[in-house]
Amino acid sequence: MNDPMDPPRARVAVPVAGAKAAGRPADIVAGGACAFQLSQDATCASRARSLLAATMRQLGFPEEPIEDAQLAVSELATNVHVHTVKSRGGAAGLPELWVWGRTWPASELVVSVFDVHRNAWPVDAGAELLDEHGKGLTIVAALTSATGAHITRSRVASAVLGKCVWFALPVSATWPARRPMAPGRAALWLVEALRARGVSVSWRSDHTGVSVINAEALNVWVEPKVFTWRDGADYVRRPLADLQETAERIVGHIETARAATFTA
Repeated sequence: MNDPMDPPRARVAVPVAGAKAAGRPADIVAGGACAFQLSQDATCASRARSLLAATMRQLGFPEEPIEDAQLAVSELATNVHVHTVKSRGGAAGLPELWVWGRTWPASELVVSVFDVHRNAWPVDAGAELLDEHGKGLTIVAALTSATGAHITRSRVASAVLGKCVWFALPVSATWPARRPMAPGRAALWLVEALRARGVSVSWRSDHTGVSVINAEALNVWVEPKVFTWRDGADYVRRPLADLQETAERIVGHIETARAATFTA
């Protein structure tokens, strides 16, 4: 039987023929994530479409947003195959598909495609939707509520360095329907999520229940309702329910700082 204190991302490995995977759709509404390895060959996009559609159906999404999501993820996965893997003859580290939910800045499902090529970034050439070429990112932006890209580390493989390109899809304001999370449990789950990504982490709690996590020189405060950390001159705050989004932002922060150090 699973321990209820176990981080949801660690409970169940989803069996996917021929590839590694972690998580299950039911974990997403509890603050977890699904992560799947994709292939480097021409099946990358079709596999991403199938995995995302199956995940969204298990979460109860209707067919119309599933079809939009499939088209958007197909564009990202095709970009990985054509512009990175195919043009460079492959590389160590398989692409990955990630799915989780967040409540800030809105209730959304976040879908990311990870690859190992940090020197190859998607470029929106400003193509119109009816143009024959160069319209991939235009399609993604038109179908989704937000898009972005940043350097990061893998989730399925062991701390492989790379980047992810992501998009968000709006969901009902009442979804994900999550129970209030105690800050002690949120701190434990965030520590485990960061360690799983190869981040060196230590943490402590005081008598008030506030925890401080040190993630490779970045301090993250876990307060009754929010995670807080400093990004330059500003403080970033995210709801405790947004565990996966917070972990991803922290990993991206660490990798961005590290890359800046190496290039300085």
